[in-house]
Amino acid sequence: MRAEEITSIDIENALNNAGDKFTAASVVKSLISGTSEPLRRRVERAIAGDGSYFYDDKWSCCTRKSFFSGKSFLITPDEWEIAQGVLFPGHRFVPFVPETVFPSTVKLLYRNGHPAAQKKLISPLGTVFHYHILLGSEQIFDFMLADDPANESLANGAGRTDSITLTVYDLQDFYREHDFAFGDALKCTVRDFSAGEIVFEYLSRHDRSEKEREKAIAALDDSAESVWDKFQDYLDIPEQLAWIMYFVKSEKNAANISWDEFIAGSEKVQLRPEGDHAVLTVASAVEVPEHHHDCDCGHDHGHDLLPDGLSLSEDGEADPLKLLSEAGFPLTQIEVDGFMLDAIYGRETDFDGVRSRIFGHAEFDFADEVKQAILLNYLEERFEILLENYNRVDDEIKAELRSQIMEAVQHRLDYLAALGALEHEPGEEEQKKMRELADVSVKLGEVLRLLNHPGFTPDQKELDRLGELIDDEINRQDEITGGADADQ
Repeated sequence: MRAEEITSIDIENALNNAGDKFTAASVVKSLISGTSEPLRRRVERAIAGDGSYFYDDKWSCCTRKSFFSGKSFLITPDEWEIAQGVLFPGHRFVPFVPETVFPSTVKLLYRNGHPAAQKKLISPLGTVFHYHILLGSEQIFDFMLADDPANESLANGAGRTDSITLTVYDLQDFYREHDFAFGDALKCTVRDFSAGEIVFEYLSRHDRSEKEREKAIAALDDSAESVWDKFQDYLDIPEQLAWIMYFVKSEKNAANISWDEFIAGSEKVQLRPEGDHAVLTVASAVEVPEHHHDCDCGHDHGHDLLPDGLSLSEDGEADPLKLLSEAGFPLTQIEVDGFMLDAIYGRETDFDGVRSRIFGHAEFDFADEVKQAILLNYLEERFEILLENYNRVDDEIKAELRSQIMEAVQHRLDYLAALGALEHEPGEEEQKKMRELADVSVKLGEVLRLLNHPGFTPDQKELDRLGELIDDEINRQDEITGGADADQ
């Protein structure tokens, strides 16, 4: 078979048959005799675009399943969790299980194979937020909403004192048996990566020295710098953590610290917003982040770890997206960019045209003129940045799919506006539709993130696959909202 006859399916099958460890060159060799530069690039793009693999600069690759199977890591419950006899799953298992395994469905097993019991815990949002901070700014509230129907109010924003319900592991007997104290750890080992099975045992704080922790921080700092150099702000935090584990030069050192300890102790890595999402960035020597270690176990460390621009405050004045939602347009940053890029593709160069795409014919008027000015200034500045950096040649092939998604987003906004205009509170059936609509929104949002990224240049096979996914989700949305009838 000639190189130009190789299809995306052929490449996918070759990767599936390549084993746990392989090189891009060996995959090419399995497809054709001889070499082909275009085919090699296609294989490399396929590997880079598939979250199942890790790869280095020489395109030596391995599956994530093989890499993480048998891997050990630590979880360090804090004083409040120990006092309550619980463990929050939160970000603790990132990235040691696939993204398809929901955090609170991870099977946490004692050494004898018996699973740790789970229960529901009701607590103020500000008390538990920091256990989830490394899920990423866009995933935290999605996780909380999905974890329990009682958290529906989060969809409309929430304050730090608002109560939420979350699934936790009941480790009260385990803590009591080992006289568990702050600094002690759960030593965890990945038993089954795909199924999300983690075996744990007790590790005393006395079995880890401060020198070992310092070595662990240094090893993860160096790896985080390598990840930042390779990907910049493209990855979300869970993906950054996965690649940090892959690039770390001393697995033995890295295994001596938990993610919570690393984030609290590192002077090089800090959490901050970058573009349209929160990421871990690498600070220069003069940009040492401040960490707050005061603990009255009341318990609000999570607020200290929030990057600028992310807030649990009920006052959304500094957050343009909250202001947008307050104005009746609940959009993510990805969707805002989607409207703008769709307008730019349509050769709109004036912000008023973009404003009409986002707000349509709806009345947009804040009683607070300061908030209105903050939002409009932000949107106009964002539009100018996207306009200045727009690459029409690369975007041309993606623009039609983006337009389909943005039309679906507009239909969703119209439907939600119609629900909001009802004189009665949404009933159980309407609330169910809103939850289903949110799921559609998340899936379309992931595709939109790809389409918006200037570095994503799909081939026709990839476009066809994304087009099918978009059609499926839009059909789901039409079934939920009643299609065109939703606008009536």
